[in-house]
Amino acid sequence: MNYDQPMKKTLLLISLVLSGILVNAQEKYAIGMFHFNLQYVAGDYKIETKIIRNSVYPVLQFFEKNPQYKSDIEIQGYAIESLADDHPQVLALLKKLVNRGQIELVIAHYSDQFFIAYPALDLQKSIEISDQILTDHGMKRSRVFFGQEIQWTPAYATLLKDKYDLVVTSSDPHGHYRGATLPLVNITYGNDHILGLIGAGETKLDGLWWNFSFLDDGEVFNTLDYNSDFNIVPEQEKKSIDKFKRLEKEGYKFVTMTELANKIKALKGYKIPDYPFVPEGTWNMSVCGPFMWMGRQRTGVEKDGLTRALSYQMRGVIMMAERLVDYAAAKGLDVTKLKGLILEAWKHLLLSEVSDSSGWSPWLVEVQYTDNEVANADLIIKEVLKGLKAILPMDDQNYLVNTQDGKIEPADAQTNNPGAVSILPIPYAVRAQKCTSVIKKISENLYRIDITGERPADGAVEIEFNTPVSGLWYSAGSGEHWAVEIPTDLKNDPAFTLSNGFIFLNNGYSLIKDCSVEHIAATWKMKEQKLVFREELNKNNLEMNMRFYLLKGAVNDGLKLANRLNTWPSYKLSFAKSGITYLKMMPENW
Repeated sequence: MNYDQPMKKTLLLISLVLSGILVNAQEKYAIGMFHFNLQYVAGDYKIETKIIRNSVYPVLQFFEKNPQYKSDIEIQGYAIESLADDHPQVLALLKKLVNRGQIELVIAHYSDQFFIAYPALDLQKSIEISDQILTDHGMKRSRVFFGQEIQWTPAYATLLKDKYDLVVTSSDPHGHYRGATLPLVNITYGNDHILGLIGAGETKLDGLWWNFSFLDDGEVFNTLDYNSDFNIVPEQEKKSIDKFKRLEKEGYKFVTMTELANKIKALKGYKIPDYPFVPEGTWNMSVCGPFMWMGRQRTGVEKDGLTRALSYQMRGVIMMAERLVDYAAAKGLDVTKLKGLILEAWKHLLLSEVSDSSGWSPWLVEVQYTDNEVANADLIIKEVLKGLKAILPMDDQNYLVNTQDGKIEPADAQTNNPGAVSILPIPYAVRAQKCTSVIKKISENLYRIDITGERPADGAVEIEFNTPVSGLWYSAGSGEHWAVEIPTDLKNDPAFTLSNGFIFLNNGYSLIKDCSVEHIAATWKMKEQKLVFREELNKNNLEMNMRFYLLKGAVNDGLKLANRLNTWPSYKLSFAKSGITYLKMMPENW
């Protein structure tokens, strides 16, 4: 008698049963992130209304009808203002879902800014303004952060300190630079730490599986964005809803980002790893991330360097005016109205920093949006200065305003060291139809470099500096508090925003970009040992103008100069009977 075949069948059956038990033993969780952006087409206010009516409201109604589903919804502080003013029933429903724990509210910023291009203060002001808006409407955000364009910076740990506990990203830029990772990691920058939930992380852990129910622009849950003029497309809506139903049928329980992070932390045997250094980036790193918003030309109307510099110029002026208002308040003067104006100026500045005015594929109205919002901020600051002139007894005197520490002191007679024409002590090259370079030696260790590159036939002007094989040092996007080393083990060439303009070339010199002249990204071509600034110009923008400073010295010497020039500029004020005038102080005047 042959017992072999029945025994094989029995073993197979036992194996299948055990496999089923093991599969069923896994906890299975689904998370979602709806990213809503009222500035989807910045400057087109009709589209803002369509997004609210056709996307935000229907999505909230979907969750109200299906209490078994949970998700995170990210939206601007600006949008909360708009809902409160014009769509109170939508805000009421959002508040209801948040209060019952079904929706985790993610407010990352007031405006959908390209915040990694600017110093930390800008995003921190944005968060502060949004938090006050929420307080005014009896709401509270979560401590989860998810940025517009899925922006990533290794400086999050410092940037978001004491405000957020968890940063959520997608598969980029991690997959562009690194190999496999666990999902929940410890992000370090300087002496600061924050948890990160990495979308590229392993989804099948020992004892827990997780998946995304939705991770996209909230508008595409039920529309095809501007391809459907933000009108509901039933087929698209059904496709999105069917994914929720499928995950539910497969046994997934729907949780928030915070809940998933806590469940992973509680897993037996899960040790949260230290996250390797990943340079700043965005979604779709195939175009090298920050370069898309700071140099790449796709629509024929962009002027990235000038657009980003315009906001950069205005931020310094607003900080100067804010310090003056604080000075007047310290003297016991009534500055209630002036403080309100400063708040409005900040709001317009943050709107001007919107990502879509210089990428992905901006329309003319979006490029002009930054110009218009900066102009709005400028008009407000002029009114602030007029108000200050009326109450501050400072006629016919000059003062120096330090925007970092707020000191306002009488200014000495202005000195100006134009420097002597010189030769740069390190190699550089310019690719352009025609270029003009002026090198001035300001002091024994400091040089100023002014470069004008005329647009060639293919539109791209490039400026490159030689670098050594060893890693460079810089401040990551919005991370000007620290100088950190850029590793050389990345899979692809990294791109940087240089949000404070600083990069140490590791050859004894720091290169500092003047972000208020033209503010574009840099790419480190590691194998070629070149640091490249590239801008693709349109046919109506025929020149790229860049100003750099080259400083001989240690890493921290360069960091200090960059922050003094860009992050915390100082201004000389002249109080005269005709009004207050101001001039930004440059290294030539220090």
